[in-house]
Formats: sequence, C-alpha cells, structure tokens
Amino acid sequence: MRNTRTILLFVTLISLGVLLAVNFFLTERDEEQRLIKPISKEIQRIDGEFDADFLQLLLKNRPEEEFSFTNLTIDSFHSYYLFSESGKLIYWSDFSFMPDFDWINPKANQRIMEDKRGIFFSKVRRFSRNNQGYWIIQLYPLYFKRDFQNQYLESGFNSEIFPSGLKSISAIQEEGLLDVKGSKGEFLFSVYFDPDQIPTEPSSRFALMIFFFSLFFLVLLVTRNLILGLWRKGKQVKAFIAASAVLVTIRALMLAFRFPKDYFDYKLFDPSGYASSWINPSLGDLFLNITCLAVLLAMVLRIIASNDFKNWLEKRKIKKDSRLFLIIAYLFSTLFLVLFYALYIDILSNSQWDLNILSLPSLDWFKVVSLSIVFLGGAGYFLFTVLALELVFYNSPLNKSKALYIIIYFSVPIVAVLAYFNWILMVAYLAHFIFLVAVINFNLYRYIFTIGLNTFLTFFFGCLIAAIITGVASHQVYLDRNFKSKASFGTEMLVENDILAEFFLSDIIERISQDIFIKNSMTDLLMRKELIEQKIRKIHMINYFDQYVLKVKVFNYFGENLLDRNNSNTLQENEIQFVKSDFATSVKDLYFIHKGTEGDGNQYFAFIPMYKDDVFIGTVFLELRQLRIVPGSVFPKLLIDEKYMAGMNDKKFDYAVYEEGELKYGVGLFNYRAAGIEKLLDQSILFSSGIYKGKFHHVGVKEQDKVVVVSSPVYPIYYILADISLFFLGFIIFTLGALIIGAFSKKIESLRFNYATKLQLYLNFAFFFPILIISIIIVGLFTSSYQEELHRQYLQKTSLVTDNLSPVIEKRNSGLLEKDEILETINNLSGNANTDINLYNNEGILVSTSQPNIFDKKVLTNYINPNAIVELVEGQNNLVLLEEKIGNLTFKSVYSAIRSKDGQEVQAIVAIPFFESETELDLLIADVLSNIINIFVLVFVVFLFISYFVSRNLTFPFKLLTQKLKVTGLDNNEPMFWPTHDEIGLLVNEYNNMLFKLEASKKDLASSEKESAWREMAKQVAHEIKNPLTPMKLTLQHLLRLQSEGKLDDPKKLKQPLETLIHQVDTLSDIATSFSSFAKMPKPKKELMDFKQVVLGTLELFKNRENEKIIFGDLTEEGNLPVMGDKQLFGRIIANLIINGFQATEPHKKSVILVFLRVIEDQVVLEIKDNGKGIPVELRNKIFMPNFSTKSEGSGLGLAIAKRGVETEGGKIWFETEEGKGTSFFLSFNLVEEIPVQ
Repeated sequence: MRNTRTILLFVTLISLGVLLAVNFFLTERDEEQRLIKPISKEIQRIDGEFDADFLQLLLKNRPEEEFSFTNLTIDSFHSYYLFSESGKLIYWSDFSFMPDFDWINPKANQRIMEDKRGIFFSKVRRFSRNNQGYWIIQLYPLYFKRDFQNQYLESGFNSEIFPSGLKSISAIQEEGLLDVKGSKGEFLFSVYFDPDQIPTEPSSRFALMIFFFSLFFLVLLVTRNLILGLWRKGKQVKAFIAASAVLVTIRALMLAFRFPKDYFDYKLFDPSGYASSWINPSLGDLFLNITCLAVLLAMVLRIIASNDFKNWLEKRKIKKDSRLFLIIAYLFSTLFLVLFYALYIDILSNSQWDLNILSLPSLDWFKVVSLSIVFLGGAGYFLFTVLALELVFYNSPLNKSKALYIIIYFSVPIVAVLAYFNWILMVAYLAHFIFLVAVINFNLYRYIFTIGLNTFLTFFFGCLIAAIITGVASHQVYLDRNFKSKASFGTEMLVENDILAEFFLSDIIERISQDIFIKNSMTDLLMRKELIEQKIRKIHMINYFDQYVLKVKVFNYFGENLLDRNNSNTLQENEIQFVKSDFATSVKDLYFIHKGTEGDGNQYFAFIPMYKDDVFIGTVFLELRQLRIVPGSVFPKLLIDEKYMAGMNDKKFDYAVYEEGELKYGVGLFNYRAAGIEKLLDQSILFSSGIYKGKFHHVGVKEQDKVVVVSSPVYPIYYILADISLFFLGFIIFTLGALIIGAFSKKIESLRFNYATKLQLYLNFAFFFPILIISIIIVGLFTSSYQEELHRQYLQKTSLVTDNLSPVIEKRNSGLLEKDEILETINNLSGNANTDINLYNNEGILVSTSQPNIFDKKVLTNYINPNAIVELVEGQNNLVLLEEKIGNLTFKSVYSAIRSKDGQEVQAIVAIPFFESETELDLLIADVLSNIINIFVLVFVVFLFISYFVSRNLTFPFKLLTQKLKVTGLDNNEPMFWPTHDEIGLLVNEYNNMLFKLEASKKDLASSEKESAWREMAKQVAHEIKNPLTPMKLTLQHLLRLQSEGKLDDPKKLKQPLETLIHQVDTLSDIATSFSSFAKMPKPKKELMDFKQVVLGTLELFKNRENEKIIFGDLTEEGNLPVMGDKQLFGRIIANLIINGFQATEPHKKSVILVFLRVIEDQVVLEIKDNGKGIPVELRNKIFMPNFSTKSEGSGLGLAIAKRGVETEGGKIWFETEEGKGTSFFLSFNLVEEIPVQ
C-alpha cells in the first residue's frame, strides 16, 4: 500500500513538472504578442458580429421595399445607425448615443471614431436600395468619456476588451504602440500600455493555479496519511495538532502571498464585497477559514464523542464534580452561542448585502456562500452543546431535575439583564435556554450518531433554534443600520449645505448664462423683462427645488433692478451683503447662508454674470430659501456622481424639527403634533437607540437647541418571522445535504431505517413536496400578478399624463402655444405625477422634457427608443411598455401616442421612465414571500409533529406485538385480541395460532429437553467426579506400597496421603452439592417486581466488607423499574457477579466494584464493573460454558447458571473487558407497562 502511494506521489510530481515545462516552452514569450493577442481576438469577434448584423439587416430589407423602423429593427449584437447620402438620419438602434454624420469619410476605412462621448471601434459601409445610396455605421465602445461616474455609468476603458494598464488608443500606427489587427492581418488601431501596470500573463496564471492546487493536493495526500495513521493508532490529540499545523500553515501562506486575490479575478475573493480584517480580507477567505475551523472542530467533537475520552473523563469525575462539569459545559455552550451570533453580525456588518427576506428576490452566490458560513457556525454550536451535555450525563449521578435547576439558576438573572438592555439578545438567549432544556430533558444526544426518526427530529429542532438566533440577529443588524441611516439623515438635516441642490444649481447657472433668450431680453428695451423670470422658474428650475422659495432679480450693466424699477435695492448692496468668503460654496458665484427655521430656512444666493458677444450686459440674481425636504422627491439616478452619492442618504424617512423643545415643522405621514414627541426630547434613549411610539421608530439628532427627530414605520413582525422561516428552510436544506453526504460516505447497505422512521419520512415528504410546489406556484402567480398590476399603474399614470398633454399639443400645432408654455405644462404635470416626462414628436425627436439634465449630460440623446416608433407609429398602438437599459441601470419606460382629433395621425409621443420599477417589484415579491414562507414553515412544523404522533399511533400495534413476542416462551403465553379485521388483525390471528401450536409442541419439547438435560448432567457429573478420583486412586496405591514396605507406622509419611484423600473427598462433596443445587434449582417465577429494589437489596449484603468497596450510581430518572421475573433468582445472579468481581481482583490490589443502573430505550441495564486483570482474548468465548472457570477451585457453573436464568426471564447478559483494566458485566431486561387486554 505504501509503495502504491509513493508511486502515485512520484507520478504526480513528474506530471506536474512536465505540464509546467510544456506550458513554459509552448507559451508565447513575446511580451507584445502576449498583451495584444487577446485584444485582437476580441476585436476580430466583434468585427465578425458587425458583419453578421449587416447581413441580417440586408436579408430583412429587400431592395424594392421602402425602409421602415419595423424592418430595420433586428436583434443585433451591437448598435448601428443608418444615414442617407445627404446625411439624414434614417434609423438608430441605440438611443443612448448618436454618432455625427461628419464622421463618415468615403475615402478612408475608419475603424476608430472619437468624440466627446468616447472612443469607438466602428465599421462604415455604403449600400444601395432603390437606386439610392445609404451609409451604415456600426459602433462598439472602447473608451467612455463622462463628466461623472456612478454605479450605473462607468468611465474609462472598456473592461470587457482591455486588461488593466492600458493608457491610450490611437487610430494610426505609431512607434512604441502595439498594433491590433483584423482577421486578415489588416491594421485596425494601436494601443499603449503603462510598463508599470502590465497585467499578469493569463498562461502564467493558469500555470500558477495548476502548481498551487497540485502542491495543495500533494500536501493533503501526505498529511492525510499521517493524520489518519495517528488517528487509527489512538493518538487523536497528535492527529489534531498535526491537522491544525497543516491548515494554519496553508492559510497563513495564502494570506501572506494574497492568494488567490492577486493572481486570479475571482469576485468571491474581492474585498469590495466583504472585508473585516487581515485574516478575513474577503468572503472567500472567510469561507476557507470557517471551513478549516469546522474541520478542526469536527475532530475535537469526534474525540469528545469517543468512548476512550468518556472513560478517561469518567475516572476523573466524582459525585461532587458533576455540577461543576455541567456549569463548565453550560459556559462553553454559551460561548459558542456568542461566537455564532457574532459570526452572523460580522458578515452583515462588513458586507454589501443583506441576509433576510427582503434580499431573497435578488439571491446570488455571495448570499448563498454567506448562508453556508452561518450554517457551519450554527452546526458547530449545535453539535458542541449536545456532545458537551452528553459528557456531563455519561455515567453521572446527576439527575435531570438538578441539572435543570442549575441552568435556570444561571439563566434567570441573564434573561432579566438582557430584557432590560436589549430584548433581541434576550430572545437569542431564550432560544439557547430552550435548547439546553430540551437536550437535557429529552436526551437528544442519543440521536446524533444514528440515522432514525429521532435523528431527523433532533436536527430539525437544532435548525429551528439556529434559525431563531440568526433571525433575531438579522433584525439586530437591521435596527443598527436603520439607526445609523436615521442618524445620518438627521445629521444631513442639521448640516448647512444641501449638496444635491448645489450640484443641480451648478448646471442651472451654466444654462442660464448661455440662454440666448435671456440675453436678448436684457438688452432689448422693448421686450418684457418679466419673461426672464418666467423662463427661469418654468424652464430652468427643476422639480427638486419645489422645497425652496425662489426669488429672481435681474440687474443691468449699472446694477439696476430691471424687474422692479421702484425697488431701490441694487446689485452692489446684495454683493456687499452676500458675497463673502464665509458664505462661499464649491460652485462658482453661488453662496449659502444657514438659518435653520421653517420661516427663515437655509438660503442660497447665485450671482450669474451675463455676457453677450463677450460684453458684460448684467447679472441674474437668484435667491432660494429652503422650506422643507420632500422624502419622496424624484431625481435622476443617472445624474448623481459618486462623490455626491457618498454624502447622500437615499432612505425615505419622516422627520420633524424642534427648537428649544418646540415643534417648528414636520414632514411625512407621521403626525408629530398629535404624538407629543416633544415630551420625549429629554430622554437620552431617543438619541442613543431610539424610541417606539405610534407604530413608528423615532431617532433624535441634536445640535445645541435644535433637535431633528427622524421616524420610520416599525419593522413588521411577520418580516421577522419570515427571516426566521427563511433561515430555518435554508438550514434544513444544508442539514439534509450533510446527512446525505454522510450517509453516502458509509456503505449504503449499512443504512437501515426502522418502520417508524420510514413512515415519518414518507409522511413528511408527502406533505413537503406538494406544499413546496404549491408555494412556488403561488409565488409565481403573485409575482406575475404584482408585475401586471405595477405595469398597469405605469400605463395608467402615463395615460393620465397623455390626456392632460393632448390639448396642449393641439394648441401648439395650431400655433397658440409657445415651446416654453409646453415646458411649463410638462413641469407642472411632472410635479403632480411625481415622475419625469419626456415629449417627442412623431419622428422620435425630443421636443421637451421635465428633466433636461439627462439630455444635457448626454446620458440620453434627443432621439426616442426606436421600438416606440415601431409600436406606436407603425404598429398603431396607443401605449407600449418597454424595458430599457442605460449603462448598468435597468428600468421600465412607458410610451404613449398623442393622436390628432380624428385619431389617425400620431402628433407626439409621451415617454415616462420608471427608474424604481425593479426595486418596487422586488419589494412586492418580498412581501408575498414573507407571508408564504411563514405559512409554509408553520404548516411544516405542525405537520412534523402530527406525523410524529401519527407514526407512533400506527406503530403502536407493532410495539405491542414486540413486547408480547419478547415474553413469549413455553409458559404463561396469553393470546392477543385486536378489535378490527385489518392487516394488524390478521397478524394478531397468526400470533394466536402460533401460541396454540407452541403449546402443542411444548410437551414434546419438554420430554426431549429432560432427556438431553439428564444426559448432559450425567456427562458433567462423570467428568467432575473423574477428576478427583484419579488423585485418590494414586494416593491409595501409594498407601498400599507403603504397607508392603512396612512403613505405615511412620506418622509423617501417612499424614500427607490422608490429607490428599480428605481434600479430594471435600472436592467430591462440593461437586455433589453444586450439582444438587443446580438440579434442585426452583422453577423461575413470572412476577412483576421493582428491579431497582432487587439491586439495592443485593448491594446491602456487601455493605460492611473491609477490603472490598462497592460504588453504586443510579442514572435513572424513574422511581421504580418494573420488570417481569424471579426476584430471588435475579438477586442470586447479581450477588454471584459481584463475588466474581471481588475474586477477579489481584491480591495486592483493593477490590472496587462499580455498579450503574440505567434506562436505555425501554430497557433497564445493570452494569457491574470490577478493577481486575480482565479476561484474555482466548478465553472470552468460553466464559458462559458450563464447567469452565479461571479459578483453581469451583465448578464453573456460576456464569452458566446466570446466563440460563437471565435468558429464561427474557433478558440478556454480556460483558466487555480490557486486559489489565477490568471487566464489565451487563444485564438488561425489558421494562413492562400495564397494557389493557380486551
């Protein structure tokens, strides 16, 4: 075997070396080729997809047909744009970017196109249809140029094509740059890499990965043999130390070399998702660490569960120490509870995701791995607690009631303290307390290492306890995060600057300074100056500033107010008052003054210099005073830069502002005036953890005399229960998987389930799968229904907006409205509908929008989604809902056609984007799941208990039959009665028939047994008598020889032979007495007796011995132990076993007999253990044989009589021995119950 392993290791090492050598010599070593090959390969693939799209486009549009959006819309790989030869845009497939026709150069084969939006790989072609020429431009982004960057819009080089380290892209060949070539070797473009940031070679990564895992498996093979060898030799501690050293070394090396994070691009090892410490720099590292700890803990638990450790511990336990052992086990179990709780808190506190019912719709691998880590922690807590309590009660005189008193004694003050300080921790500890009580009261440790009904119930109960702990821990994390969000939100309310307002005002200032209409109005003496204010209010100011009171002043070159000539307030006076360094912001020409009251809130002042043809013509002055902040205000997510997102709180809370204990104003649904929150402002708990009042949770943030109270609805109790149910189901799935793996690790043939277990499993599965399928169907139906309802709301809102815009469009077409008036109407509708509105003409060109920043920032173009043209204009539909994507943001948009009065012609198209569509749907799905999963788990647990009692009821007849069969013998057999004629009734009838047949054959068997018994007795008597007769004969012959020699007169020579004869005669007398006793042994009685009293009565006989000691341990909880049998016979058997134990002790050693009384699975078990020298292996099969004895004297019938007497009474007798340490004899008898016989 060792040679095979050595050869295997050698072959593995040689194969590894050959693989690495081949990889080294065959891999392209040219640095330039190494970098450019994968880029060229990807570009060639994209170029081929360009050709495929173009071919599909040509096949769909026949030469004789006119172009239409319907025919030009294909399922393409990449975006494409169609122009006429005159430069007119015919079709666009992507509405987020629009190329310029000036890019097209017929004389050049352009492959790289660049503008202020980015750099693109392109393909430009010319083709003809109906004798007209057309140009098609196909684009693929290589580099994104953006003024801002966030989680939805990335900036920089396209990471799908280029590795890290790329610095620039060039459309021409340059020295020092690497050329990207097409499939035919033609030049496409060139790239330049920073020499200091060149990425690792992929082939080197592959070789490194092969090397690491090969080395890892080699180490595992070598150390596995070492560890298993030590374990099988009984050196478990050394095996544990070796395993610890190996695992710690491997993990330390991986952490030191930052493997695999620095070598492979695995998101599981990316610290951006999770990072808690240098030991756990990523979720993958945490999983590996927990797995290693789980392996080591499994070894420790295996050692604890072994009989050797139990015996070692038993020798060191005395009666007084049992309570101490229980306290130690309780403290360590509580420590594991704390570690398990802290593990869950650590994962959620240091990760970017949640583990609760709200996160279930967006389940991914990170959450599954996190849940598996939590499961391993819970499994360690569960197994350690159960096995630790098993050690406490192993051969211990400590009874259950005393143990429970000790647990309650320690738990009551802990629960009281936790109830005062933190109710969540109290619930977690109560779950721990219930778990301890259940383990002690129901002896759950008996079912850990067996496969049966009680095993599944025990593990399911453990899953429920762990789910309660993690469920309340999840709520603790939610409360902590909610408190921090509220504190952050309240701090923002106290912060002087409105960061988002400054961000929007910077754009507004820029647009106003470039507005031609405002410039012309300021310089044209005949134009009304009030139109300047109207345009600023209705066009330039967005909905976000609904929370501000706006004042507009326009000053001319001389600083005079053009809007109010009677107002003596000049520009210079305003500049002296507001243009100060203390009021300056990060935005040029914008100043901020913090007030802090509802009537006189925070204020912004903007001084916008206006230039016309580089000549200063005046200043536009804006004054904005903040009234309130609307929690549900709409703003375009795509416009928020990361630097602004970091300082923003996207939670929607109600809040109120108090100054000197008086309510200034409140925002939201909560009625602060009626709730009397001002009475709570002096309580410190409002600011430390928050207060629950009026079904809301309130948190206060204080700054001097000003207090902001932030409120949110209480987390629903059914969500907490749903979290517990979710963890319960997850843990059950992991547990069943672990049990299946454990079962398959053994031989399948060795797995045997009893009838009750099979019945329980069948019942559970018969319920589980139908309810699971029904739940999945219901979730699917509700999800579809909610999605349809959500879409219906979107369509309804869009229809209302369309109905309000239809007359406006009619007036515009009639020339009765200006463009600015349309924009005013759109802004009003947008504010009322709380959504963004875009208006396009019937050709798909943007006319007006309530959110111009999206288009000004070039996030979207002025062109509509072409699918809207297909559906509304060409398809003649009135409404269409489309799923759209910009960057990484996926959302829904509804397009509605505004038709002419006759309903035939599409005059305009209304587009409303719903950026929150995915979030809203996830919340609705989570709400449905929370209810369904609660019902599912509740019904599952109820049916689990019901099926348990049903299986017990169904298996009761078999237990009854088993008891009857156990006591079935040749005497006193009573027939059974079963009232129904079912399968059980047939079995009972067969049993009764068997009794009649047994009675008939009993007489024949009795006579045959008597004959064989007397033959055996005669044989034994002859054998026993023959043994002393031989020395007697030799002694008499010796006496005759002495007589013939005349030496009988010598007393010395005569004394020894006579003593020999007397000794042998005594031996014959003992043999006769033994056989006489055996023959006269009375017939065993069948009577109900208390076996515990028989044992105690027998032990009284040996109470006052000086050199022998008996220690009795009553490990039963029952007051009496009723069994059927002969009281006198049992007493003689027990006494004989104790005497044998005394006699087995070596002369120089004090005899100590340990007597333990237990109840195991409806059987009473008596153990009598001595400290003798044990029984040799070669003699163990002869112990119960008649005439066999290890002593120099005796008949060897004691154990034979004991065995016969025990088995006659339906019991069992066996022994366990260890040479040099002693022998334990066991007696077991069935406990009986009084069963009514009908």
